[in-house]
Amino acid sequence: MILRSRPDHWILFATLACAVGVPVTASAWLATRTATLAEHLGAAGGGRARIGRVDADLTGTIRLSDIAFGDLVAAEAIEASITLDSLLTGALRADEIRVTGPRVAIQVDGHGDSDLARLAHRLLVRRRDAGDRSPGPGRLRRIVVSGGALSAHVVGVGDLVADGVELVPDAGGVRVLTGAVRIDGHPGPLGVELGFARSATQLTLPEMRPVRMLAVGGTGRIAMEDAPGSPGATVHHARLHDVAVGRLAAGGMLELRATVDDDGIPRPLAIEVKLGERAITIHGDRIPLGTLAPLAPHGVALDRAHATGSVAVRRDAARLLLAIDGTVEGVWIDHPVLAPAPVPLAAAMHAAIAISPDAITVSRAAVELGAARWTATGWLRRGAPASSQLDVSLAPAACGDLLASLPAELRGPLDGMVLTGSLGGRMRLAIDLAAPAGEGVDLTTSITQDCRTEVEPPAADVTRLAASAGHGVAGDSHTRTAKGEPSWVALPKLPAHVPGAFISAEDARFYDHPGFDLRQIAKSLEIDLREHRLVRGGSTISQQLVKNAFLPPRRSFDRKLQEAILTWRLETRLDKQQILERYLNVIELGPHVFGLAAAAKHWFDVPPRALSVRQAAFLAALTSEPTSMARRVRHAGGLDPDSAARVDVVLRAMRRGGTLTQEQLEAAKSAPLGFAHAALTQER
Repeated sequence: MILRSRPDHWILFATLACAVGVPVTASAWLATRTATLAEHLGAAGGGRARIGRVDADLTGTIRLSDIAFGDLVAAEAIEASITLDSLLTGALRADEIRVTGPRVAIQVDGHGDSDLARLAHRLLVRRRDAGDRSPGPGRLRRIVVSGGALSAHVVGVGDLVADGVELVPDAGGVRVLTGAVRIDGHPGPLGVELGFARSATQLTLPEMRPVRMLAVGGTGRIAMEDAPGSPGATVHHARLHDVAVGRLAAGGMLELRATVDDDGIPRPLAIEVKLGERAITIHGDRIPLGTLAPLAPHGVALDRAHATGSVAVRRDAARLLLAIDGTVEGVWIDHPVLAPAPVPLAAAMHAAIAISPDAITVSRAAVELGAARWTATGWLRRGAPASSQLDVSLAPAACGDLLASLPAELRGPLDGMVLTGSLGGRMRLAIDLAAPAGEGVDLTTSITQDCRTEVEPPAADVTRLAASAGHGVAGDSHTRTAKGEPSWVALPKLPAHVPGAFISAEDARFYDHPGFDLRQIAKSLEIDLREHRLVRGGSTISQQLVKNAFLPPRRSFDRKLQEAILTWRLETRLDKQQILERYLNVIELGPHVFGLAAAAKHWFDVPPRALSVRQAAFLAALTSEPTSMARRVRHAGGLDPDSAARVDVVLRAMRRGGTLTQEQLEAAKSAPLGFAHAALTQER
């Protein structure tokens, strides 16, 4: 047996004394000072702290049980492993910390700040102010969390819960490694559920802000509800797979990659968030839009819609900058303002839009609808009085291709029309309601076209209006008119004041425009904008003839589009005298009263050639409101004040247009109308 020297015995004894005595002594001392320790911890962190029990064992482990700091942090136990060299130097610095059964509830505000970060900052500042200059985390290798979960509530996002948390301090702060992570979106119309297999995040101290992060192996669901909380509300949802979220460089963008389940077909989706620039960009390839259905305007259906391309949104000072570059298909618009039946929409759009509190500016916008290539720039000043400017261009394209680009639901009676040639043009609309009345809207166009019709549409063949064959009247399937019939009124047989009354009332520039009167359209638009309602239209006699002969009596975009194309055809096939004559024979001049002959008979029991100046002015006044004006006259048993005022407006217009002399105007004002008895007593 080899005997050790006396100094060796003393060294062994001293080591055992330190290894056993220091923890035992520390445990005894901490046990008596538990309440004081909790009080000091609470004072340092600015809150209320609790420590239930403190123990130390022979392995250099100190265990704190039943720990709580206000409502923020709680744990069943925290164990700190103290290394031997730390014990010998008296530093009592932990090498590894194990947290059992933690319950951490962090509140993160919209700026990324949290109550936990504020607590850490106060504790570290108090430590430095107390003169502790020890270098950062020292030899602490890691903090291992078991049997509990880390939870955080992020304002505007929802709740995050992480299991299997491990914290590894480093020179820059701390790395947080986790197992499964769950994110549940906050209550509201948009619900988000995401889960990741594992994640890693590097946090700065004491701010506890993420520098780098990565979460992989994710799946999830995004849901939106129609009228949240209402009975029978429909939930639209999209399922996500292969989700990964990462920010791999300090100061870099936050990126999300995923696939969206489109009835079993994976659609790639990418989202990039530039945190410092407050910008987000979304990229996708045929991403289903059904989840966004609750956000769509009334009448827009997204259930079968898909989008490809990118959308970027960025906040710049007081402006919101929006950039769109992509295509959308499968959208259905079901709104009576557009058409009576749902209309499919497929379009490509490239646009840059800036939205500020006082204006909306479109610096560029290009929209492709089939063969139609539209470009637009403009601005709109928000507030009153309204002012804006819009420049729109249509790139030259084949007329037949442009017509074929229209959905069948918009073409209506134009189906079967065959066109050749090309069409292009520009339009500028300027609005300034601060200008004097009559000068608030300016509309100019420049159109280049050589469209030719090879085949007329069977349901709306304008050549029938030039022929002797009879044709029906829109809105009255039983009424037909044609040359040679007793009801037909020939224009040369009428006194000049009869057609003059209708031209003065409806279309003063009838002989000067090609079917469309831009001046009247601008004037009508200005009145509508000033009155905040649809007060009057700007239709010419040519447009009204087309409407009455071929189209249903509804106000919708599809009918105005069909009316425009048929008016162009009408002006190329009939001269002005023919158009005016056909108009007078189909115009509605009372409930179920169509044509001048029927109107003269119904209202005054005279033939059209015998109509007086004031009687002609009365019939012309009926054109804008044939039903309501007829009802007023019948209820009043004669000319009511509103209708009388309307007749006087027509008479003054006839004077301005040269149809009447001043003497004829004065005589007509006081002339009797001589209503037929049946017109004032019979309901039609």
